[in-house]
Amino acid sequence: MTLDFLFVVGLAGIVTLGLKSSFIEGQTYFTLPPWLITALEFVPPAVLCSLIVPSIFKGDSGLVQEFGQVAVDPKPIAAILAAFAFFATKRTGPTLVTGMFSLYLVYWLQL
Repeated sequence: MTLDFLFVVGLAGIVTLGLKSSFIEGQTYFTLPPWLITALEFVPPAVLCSLIVPSIFKGDSGLVQEFGQVAVDPKPIAAILAAFAFFATKRTGPTLVTGMFSLYLVYWLQL
């Protein structure tokens, strides 16, 4: 780690803290319009989709990078099974367990 890297990371942390605390501390001085509050409710799902979907359908990372190529990519299969588990249980734990178990199972069955 160089001093420049630490400076950039520290500066990014300060900017992030400032942006997040401005909404929290600013609530006493101003109110956000209802249309903005409604729009902000869609930010977490949009960010989650933008991070998860490309990692499922694109790129050789994770298992493939560690253990080698396989004929069928296990990530889409595991994602579909995890989605079924979520819609069946509406709980995070079974969704994570189903997704990870099926990911490793589909990968290792092809070795």
